[in-house]
Amino acid sequence: MMEHEEGQQESISLAEIIPVQYSDPVAVRIQSSGEYRLLWAILEDAIDCYFRYADSPSENAQAQFREAEEWIDSPEEEWPCSFNNICVHFQIDPDYFRRGLRERLAAKRAERTAAAVRQAA
Repeated sequence: MMEHEEGQQESISLAEIIPVQYSDPVAVRIQSSGEYRLLWAILEDAIDCYFRYADSPSENAQAQFREAEEWIDSPEEEWPCSFNNICVHFQIDPDYFRRGLRERLAAKRAERTAAAVRQAA
């Protein structure tokens, strides 16, 4: 998921989806612990790949999207770096977050489709 192709879809920051204030205990953990920074970076990279490459025509980009989507959708709870475990570390409900990600992706796709229709007209 780490490779990003230049000139692809716009990036969405994890902070846009989950606003973090510096007074928030989660933000304090991220700032003070290397382990939490790593977990946050994993989550942030997956979310970036999920939105950036969702509709890319590139096979490599689509592979990155699928990898991110599979990781997000996985019910895995034993692996320390699973989506579920990372969410729990940051006090985020994984199912609620998944629904929000899917809804946001559907909305972005609908926006792109509407823009393409307007442009074609």
